Amino acid sequence: MTSLDSLPAETGVLVIGGGPNGFVASILLSMRGIDHVLVERRPGTQKAPAAHVIRHRPLEVLSQLGVREEIRAAIAPLSLENINWCTTLGGPEVGRLDLRGGRPPADDPLDEAWINLSQSRLEPILANRAQELPPATIAFGIEASEIDQDDAGVTTTLCDTNGNERTLRSRWVIAADGAGSRTRKRIGIEMEGQGPLANFMMVHFRADLTPWIDSRPGPLFWIMNPESGGTIIVHDPKQSYVFMTPAFGIENEADTMEARLRQALGPEVDAPIEIVSTDAWMPFNQVASRYRERRVFLAGDAAHRFPPTGGLGLNTGVLDVHNLVWKLAMVDADQAPDALLDTYEAECRPAAKRNADTSFQNMLGLASVNQAVGPFDSYASLCARLKNHDAAEKAALQAAIDSQFDHFASDGSYPEVAGASDEHPTLRGSADYARFSLIGPDETKGRELASALARATKIEVGYEASVANNHARQAWILTRPDGVVVAQRETPDGSVEAITGALSEMLASELRG
Repeated sequence: MTSLDSLPAETGVLVIGGGPNGFVASILLSMRGIDHVLVERRPGTQKAPAAHVIRHRPLEVLSQLGVREEIRAAIAPLSLENINWCTTLGGPEVGRLDLRGGRPPADDPLDEAWINLSQSRLEPILANRAQELPPATIAFGIEASEIDQDDAGVTTTLCDTNGNERTLRSRWVIAADGAGSRTRKRIGIEMEGQGPLANFMMVHFRADLTPWIDSRPGPLFWIMNPESGGTIIVHDPKQSYVFMTPAFGIENEADTMEARLRQALGPEVDAPIEIVSTDAWMPFNQVASRYRERRVFLAGDAAHRFPPTGGLGLNTGVLDVHNLVWKLAMVDADQAPDALLDTYEAECRPAAKRNADTSFQNMLGLASVNQAVGPFDSYASLCARLKNHDAAEKAALQAAIDSQFDHFASDGSYPEVAGASDEHPTLRGSADYARFSLIGPDETKGRELASALARATKIEVGYEASVANNHARQAWILTRPDGVVVAQRETPDGSVEAITGALSEMLASELRG
């Protein structure tokens, strides 16, 4: 807990919300040297496992933050080989989706297409990193209650758990305060889309279920038992799971969860279980109508909320703040006009809409597995149907399961440069978040070009050696701080002046928004 009195009266950026996206924003702001305050109304980081899938590109972003080794150490010992459908966890198997196609696991889990890392493990890593980097001030137990904007900045009223209040003045605000964002409501931004789509109970429980999952390792077990159906999410096979099951809206429903969980596990599973927490939850398919209200920006779940099918919510939020913070830094330093900040919504909102729709279609697509099994209304009839399937029915069932591959393997949509074309591609290269980067095959000439670009544009441009220059043969590639390619020129033999002129013109266009 942090005292209100310990906070500064003024800061460059106020980050509201201490979830993964808020902490990533804080770390990126520190990397750009921007003083800021992050406030989180909870007393500490996330306790329940929550989100757990981190895809390839967001993992690259997290690796830039100086927490790569901590993430590697925190990944649960689980081989991501299968997605499983079963009658109960210990009962007859319905089928499984092969995620690897026979490929062996990578030697380093960070080289996988995605990792299974619970939010409850990720958040403390990011929080610790944010707290150790100047010029950040991280404050738990403090909530933003009112927001008042003018042309020069934002005045936010903060309050602690005792009801004490004070104001904080900032030039900008990043609202990363979750799906129920109070900031979004205060600044009058509406959500667009569908929801709630359903009602669920989420049961976090401790158990060692390795005897029943080691032969078919994977992060998800879809339980088809109609008497207690749902999904068992494996956060750590030896100790941490979540059971997500439909909510019936009955009185004291949480008290029924242990019995329903036991039904989902089946009588064959005799492991002791401990219920840690039970929460009601409703999925939505919604994106904010806009991402900006003057000096306040929405990010992460405050800007979009998806069904969990596909695991794209946390990943989209990480890319939100990665896209936003460098732009905010440049406008704040008068290195680019305010219009650059409008490209945040232009680039990120379409990706969020695609990811929301993809997640919704993934949810609907799961019904094809039930349809392929055929009608059943009890556990006994489900087992009977599976036992009596002929060869054609078995093949149809496996085809329905295999059709879910993109649901689980797709990285979803990434932010794209608005109006992208062959002259303004959206490929990604390596990047130092503190600067634009010139990537090319010749270090001597590359450093000369980078210095010339920096002089011509008055912004920092660094050189990076090209390990595998695959974007274009022998090309010079200029990337933004978030790794998006601004320009590429296949003119390695041209003069410094000619290459600099071509690249700086594109860079100036980029910064004009």
